[in-house]
Amino acid sequence: MSLFSFLALETLGEPAAMLLIADAVIKATLLLSLAGLVAAVLRRSSAATRHLVWTLGLMCALAVPALSLAVPRWQLPIVTVERAVPEPRLDAGRSVPANAPAPRQSRHQSSPLRDGDAPGRSMPGAPSPAPPAGTPLLSNVSWPAVLGAVWLAGALLIVGRLAVGLLAVQWMSRRTEVVTDARWLPLARELAAEVGVSPRLTFLRSARATMPMAWGLLKPSVLMPADADGWPVSRLRIVLLHELAHVKRRDCLTHALAQLACAVHWFNPLAWVAARRLRTERERACDDLVLAAGTRGSDYADQLLDIARVMRAGRFPVVIMGATLAMAHQSQLEGRLIAILDPKVPRAGLSRLRAALATVTAACAVLPFAAVQPWAYGTPLQPAPEPTAVVGPPAIAPQAQPAAQPQTGSRPPAPDPQQAPGPAIPEAAVPGATQAAVQAAVQGAVQGVVQGAAQGALQGVQGAIASLADLDIEVEQDKATSKTDPKMIAALTAALKDVDREVREAAMHALVQLRDPAIFEPLVAALKDTSADVREAAASGLAQLRDRRAVQPLAGALKDENAGVREQAAFALGQLRDPASIDALIGALKDQNPNVREQAAFALGQIRDPRSVDGLLSALKDANANVREQAAFALGQIRDKRAVAALAAAMSDSSASVREQAVFALGQIRDASAVDGLMTALHDTNPDVRQQAAFALGQLRDRRAVEPLISALKDADADVREQAAFGLGQIRDRSAVEALVIALKDSDASVREQVAFALGQIRDPRAIDPLTNALKDSSASVRQQAAFALGQLAR
Repeated sequence: MSLFSFLALETLGEPAAMLLIADAVIKATLLLSLAGLVAAVLRRSSAATRHLVWTLGLMCALAVPALSLAVPRWQLPIVTVERAVPEPRLDAGRSVPANAPAPRQSRHQSSPLRDGDAPGRSMPGAPSPAPPAGTPLLSNVSWPAVLGAVWLAGALLIVGRLAVGLLAVQWMSRRTEVVTDARWLPLARELAAEVGVSPRLTFLRSARATMPMAWGLLKPSVLMPADADGWPVSRLRIVLLHELAHVKRRDCLTHALAQLACAVHWFNPLAWVAARRLRTERERACDDLVLAAGTRGSDYADQLLDIARVMRAGRFPVVIMGATLAMAHQSQLEGRLIAILDPKVPRAGLSRLRAALATVTAACAVLPFAAVQPWAYGTPLQPAPEPTAVVGPPAIAPQAQPAAQPQTGSRPPAPDPQQAPGPAIPEAAVPGATQAAVQAAVQGAVQGVVQGAAQGALQGVQGAIASLADLDIEVEQDKATSKTDPKMIAALTAALKDVDREVREAAMHALVQLRDPAIFEPLVAALKDTSADVREAAASGLAQLRDRRAVQPLAGALKDENAGVREQAAFALGQLRDPASIDALIGALKDQNPNVREQAAFALGQIRDPRSVDGLLSALKDANANVREQAAFALGQIRDKRAVAALAAAMSDSSASVREQAVFALGQIRDASAVDGLMTALHDTNPDVRQQAAFALGQLRDRRAVEPLISALKDADADVREQAAFGLGQIRDRSAVEALVIALKDSDASVREQVAFALGQIRDPRAIDPLTNALKDSSASVRQQAAFALGQLAR
């Protein structure tokens, strides 16, 4: 269906138009089913490969209706459809030829014409006669036109939502602050160059956003929350890499095209399934790029979980959600975390050549597939005498479909509100002769397409499957096939000895871009260059190489006279994660520059060695709040119980960010001695600290926290109430049931959803009636979670 349906109806007539529409629907269904089959075959390949498969499936389904009219038809007369003779139209004031046959009586008319009635004729100038008794009021309705109008309404709704979102994004882009002076901007530019993103990329910042997101079809932008200025470097690096991955892969464009495909095929459940799988594989492909850049899986999982739990995209207007790519969706979180933590999952991306090859193969296969017409017209039917009464077949009641069972696990995925199929069209809606023709044609078309045309299409797509099956290539193999010319390395190395500082800086930046192991020695030598910019770039390049031979040279660079070089050296040592650098980094915790001290604390958190604890405990008393925050984060990563007392003391820090990070670290360490301090933190003046405390108490699962968490269910901040409900669900104490039942009426839907989840975890029969009532909640997420909880109680 599409504008295709209206063109077909206008030019070909109702029966032929219905055949063409049915043909387009069947072909789109087959293409989407084939995409699902190929994706299943490639289930052990990278997410980027499966994302390409779903993208091609949706694009082919989008193109099929237009191609069916545009390309020459290739008739395979598997089915012969007889064409009915059109009835003459009688207009008032126009004479009727003597030899014109009388129009046939309606098949829906229950009684014959009376004697003396002129069948189908009217006197010139006379008003049209009233329909005979027993004639259905809808007998003269053009059902293809009605169905086309229904389709158009649904398609316009989806396209309108996308268009409004794109316009809103464009409007907000012009009114959102462009980042020019953020402390994370140099890191963002460096990462953009590292992943190969266009320098035209714009970084935006807004106080209204709490979730990082990417937008823009032709001119991409990355939006960061205003709070990002205070984030740890580890979180910044992960967030920026993920959003830059969206930009590099042009995910905003493929997302918009998928929405258009869903608009055209909104009545087809397979289109929504394909779009949902496309979103899932898109996020996993970006996760793979972050991990391929050197991020440890456990670190990324921790950060992603924290981002999804703490940050929210809901403060931005809902209208832009369909035109942006937010970083973390709770509905996809479970599957993403499993994939991130699985070391066997391939992380290889797609080369442009292979992606182009797969696209061309799919295009070559879909063209003949769209051209196939599996029916032909036979001899026209002549009018036949009608019986006085027609008895139709008995109505068949639709069979009830079994209810979908919730997935096992801690929490079911959120439903996709766009995945519901369109309303079923009753068979009786198609008038007499058209109904018979359509029934025969659809049955024949299905059989013919499956047995004939689909077989040819499958043969045409075999090349695509063969080319896609070998796309699971390790990153190291790609690098091995693109070795740098030794002459280039030699020339750039020689340029590092040029007397002009700017020449050396340009040569250094070019060498860093090569990322070839052969540049290790030149980079080490450049750590002693007279130019601070050259030394800093050399330290950055050694971080990218991740060669542990660089530990000693980088440790020496921690004593460089330039603070930028020392900071970059500390960051590089954190990337190498070699315990041999611990002593040097602990010494850097006393550097006179706070940025160096902060970066050293972050690096020690990356290494996660208990020998760092004493130095980080001292850094918890640093004069700079960012250093104290990073030290608390690092202690949480190391998870040594010696840090509990100091972190508990840090919950009284003057900086809310330090208190929040200290609370998070205590939740990571999970020591029961921290419960009292965390319960006190539930009364902190900062809602983020209270929220983090509720989450940490849920991690500890200590029953002493039940009453404080029950009190937190009445907190003024909705996020705190939500995390309190989560914590009670983790502890699973039945004394919390009554308070949770009351919280099922919270004004915030996210709180009610989390409360329903908690009641399902506790599994107390007293929650059955309240959860049953929650099935009528105004929020679909709450209703789904209540249904899942009731399933938990039924076990």
